[in-house]
Amino acid sequence: MKKFCYRCGDLEKDVPLIEGLCTDCFLSENPIIKAPEEIDLKICKLCGAYFLDQTPRDLEGVPSEEYLEAAKELALSKIEVLQSGPTGMRYESFEDSDGVDISLEAEYTSSEDVMVNIYARAKFLEVEKPLEDRETLNVKIKETTCEVCSKRKSGYYEALLQVRGRKNLSQGKKRDILEVLREEVERIQERRRDEFVSKLEEKHGGIDLYTSSSKLAKNLARLLKREYGAELDRSAELVGQTDDGEERYRVTVIARLQN
Repeated sequence: MKKFCYRCGDLEKDVPLIEGLCTDCFLSENPIIKAPEEIDLKICKLCGAYFLDQTPRDLEGVPSEEYLEAAKELALSKIEVLQSGPTGMRYESFEDSDGVDISLEAEYTSSEDVMVNIYARAKFLEVEKPLEDRETLNVKIKETTCEVCSKRKSGYYEALLQVRGRKNLSQGKKRDILEVLREEVERIQERRRDEFVSKLEEKHGGIDLYTSSSKLAKNLARLLKREYGAELDRSAELVGQTDDGEERYRVTVIARLQN
């Protein structure tokens, strides 16, 4: 006697029943993919960085193309997939799953959000032929301002690097120094995006650079010592407390060139 699907009554045909259900009924009750209908992709409106797992990632390619890839990566992190085991069916994150193949396609919608189509293939129990399922997830583009850009915009700084000479530095010398410092800041930012110069001023025949951290100011000063033989001096001023009650200091580093 042939078995039949207890939900719709269809007789078992070429494909065996899965836990008493035909393929269509099984997938209607147990979709291979579980995904939210909509998620947000946050993008900094100032620098273009996008956020995955609360972590900003700097743009490295064409923004429109990179945001599509980011939308797919974000969608994949929110997907749960069906798994079969000794205790029955359960859902796990795709990263922790086994035996499920996922492919994604992304495209912009008329509202400039991103539509991600998710395709899945998986084998369950006695069924030899993989089952296929599809889900669609809408990724809304949300503009925000990242912490680094907020600090830059507000002129935030933790240290001041003062570049001086025994006499006033010439415009040519200042241009050379600024180029050397700019290249060093860019090199550091490749590893630490939160290191930056928030303001630059020409003062007293030299240059003042307001840096995001005392570490950056010290690194730049040491560079000037190597490149120009600058003599270094440092002082610190208590300016308040951190959120956890520790004293917070603002550092001033003086790099004095021999001209």
